[in-house]
Amino acid sequence: MSSSKCKILIVDDEPLNVELLSVYLGDAYDTVTSYNGKDALEKVKTECPDLILLDVMMPEMDGYEVCRVIRNDFKMDFIPIIMITALTDKSDHQKGIEAGADEFLKKPVGKFELEKKITSLLRIKEQHDNLLTEKNKAYYYLDYVGILVAVLDLNYNIKHINKKGSDFLGYSLDELMERDWIGSFIPNGSVADICSHYEGLVSGSIKPYEYCEFPVVISTGEERLFRWYDSPLLDNFGNTLGILISGEDITEMKKADLQLKEYAEELERSNDLKDLFTDVMRHDLLNPAGLIKSFVELLSELESDEYKQDLLGNVAETTDKLISMIDDAAHLAKLESLDDISFVKIRLKPMLEDTVNSLMHQTKEKNMEIRLQAGSECTALANPMIERVFSNLLSNSIKYSPYNSIITIDVSELNDKWKISFIDQGDGVPNDSKVSVFERFKRLHKEDIRGTGIGLAIVKRIMDLHREKIAVDDNPEGQGSVFWLTLGKEA
Repeated sequence: MSSSKCKILIVDDEPLNVELLSVYLGDAYDTVTSYNGKDALEKVKTECPDLILLDVMMPEMDGYEVCRVIRNDFKMDFIPIIMITALTDKSDHQKGIEAGADEFLKKPVGKFELEKKITSLLRIKEQHDNLLTEKNKAYYYLDYVGILVAVLDLNYNIKHINKKGSDFLGYSLDELMERDWIGSFIPNGSVADICSHYEGLVSGSIKPYEYCEFPVVISTGEERLFRWYDSPLLDNFGNTLGILISGEDITEMKKADLQLKEYAEELERSNDLKDLFTDVMRHDLLNPAGLIKSFVELLSELESDEYKQDLLGNVAETTDKLISMIDDAAHLAKLESLDDISFVKIRLKPMLEDTVNSLMHQTKEKNMEIRLQAGSECTALANPMIERVFSNLLSNSIKYSPYNSIITIDVSELNDKWKISFIDQGDGVPNDSKVSVFERFKRLHKEDIRGTGIGLAIVKRIMDLHREKIAVDDNPEGQGSVFWLTLGKEA
């Protein structure tokens, strides 16, 4: 408990009983006394006791009525109340429980038993108070995360929304609760698409966390475009309880994007623009995204409520995806500004082993086997950034391959080159996409695969800087693809 003394309100119409209890508790607790029910209720409001010792049999207002008022009218559910009574009938105890009492003591009260009951109930109250404090902290931080977060029931009524969301929409929290989300905030022209999207989330035909863009109508009547990351809310048995929606207002971002494209055309995609874009991505976007991630991790450590942990998990996963997109885009912009790179001796087998180990958690999730076929003396001339090529190609193979499949990484000789092949058993790449798959934002319509669409563009740019080949063929041994590249051997 805290170093300061807890305060106990003693209520009894017999002064001797009050005096006795005060003597029992005087050394360990601050005591406040009252001799009737009405005065006791005033003391509850003015003194804010941590625990109440309440006599049952009192004139005008008995202990049952006092207890009911505290629980129902004052809405004080977590002030422990111990009823002290000479009544022994079970029906009297039942009546006390219904009124909201936590414990009963029979008169005359023994000091040891009294102290034991008080200690136990105050410990429970302290735990509740701590949980309430942490919950309030969680709500505080969630309210000031810079995105709209709301929970919809299966009829699309708003059950919860954070303060930032109410600020975005221009209504108070009370005005938003239980409102029909679609009927109140979605433009008529978008209703059918949004209903289809939500129905897909509930049925499972649409995977959670994949972003979509829908407009909302705010209090001024203006339409604002939002980017949404939505997911179903499930109970412990997998039943859908509602939908978690989280969105960011990208109206100004879209306008800025159009202006940026116009500016890019004027500058003919100059290196100056690439440098500017890289700085914006790394500093103006990556830093705030990192702060959101840190706050969510802090909240996850503090939060004990499973439902709120799920909400925070959704926010964390979405933030990780955002950071990955920013990092990939900035990295590609940086690569495109390079003309020449330096080369060092690279031992291929240890680097490939490190790559496999770094993605081991992904392979375990899909029960996949990675087979590395490389000799210990395979040494190439390459820039260390080649490790990102290996990581992207292996990650790509894992994403697009089925559960329980095998991915083979083969290092073979090709005249004065090493040929490194990543062989998977996935769906393969259509012939008409074997070249375009290395262009940015090309993902072959794999709607259930999460990614930025930039990974293979980064691979292609790094291989161009190496002046080496990168290509994809069909797996000659059956279903799947072979992504392969060449690297020069050590001279």
